[in-house]
Amino acid sequence: MDFLIRQQSDQGSHVICLRGNHETMLVRAADKLRSDRDLMTWWRNGGEQTLDSYGADDPSELPAEHISWMKQLPLVHEDRQRLFVHAGIRLDVPLALQSEEDLLWIREPFLSSKDDYGLLVVHGHTPTTSRQPDLRANRLNLDTGACFGGPLTAAAWSGSRRRPMMFITDAGEIVRV
Repeated sequence: MDFLIRQQSDQGSHVICLRGNHETMLVRAADKLRSDRDLMTWWRNGGEQTLDSYGADDPSELPAEHISWMKQLPLVHEDRQRLFVHAGIRLDVPLALQSEEDLLWIREPFLSSKDDYGLLVVHGHTPTTSRQPDLRANRLNLDTGACFGGPLTAAAWSGSRRRPMMFITDAGEIVRV
């Protein structure tokens, strides 16, 4: 977290971090006015491992600057060719009217849709069964199941190309597209 916060601070608009469902769950669980449901939902979705990594017993003990940083993260980032979002979008809803719930949690009908939003929608949230990025005409799913032992995967673009030029895994594997 400190690395990401520092990189975003030092690099300005060159480093974009988005808020996903796990950050949202953590922010809710760390709130002293949380509900039991907020705490248990977070706990079932990686909360125990997060507490272990911090050496903490309760999410309210986590560094306040980390929680504040997560709260301010945007839900989407758009450039001229791509829309970056955690889970996906409702293709029939204008971007400005998308719900936080859909941006953080949607699966269907987004994953099955062949509709073109006008931008390549780059997302994660739903691990691919092949443990390879899922590149389609309208979207790119980069979730290759790192939480289940699969690789952590990133994409690299060149210039204003809509499609990525390569995928890179945490094992150093480079796949040219």
